[in-house]
Amino acid sequence: MMPDVIGFEADEAQKMLAGAGYNVRRTVYVSRLGVAGADSTRVIRVRGLKNNEIEITVSHFKTRV
Repeated sequence: MMPDVIGFEADEAQKMLAGAGYNVRRTVYVSRLGVAGADSTRVIRVRGLKNNEIEITVSHFKTRV
């Protein structure tokens, strides 16, 4: 079963999925407006592909105020 990594830090999610035996491909979503002061890159989407491969889509967020 694939770990639920939505909302996790991108690097942590990638390590978790790789540890579970998946090949991970990362795609970055960037807002046209950008995120001033972004301090975190988090998983916003997970998509299973073929041959035990998973694509995670990540985006930048400001989590510290």
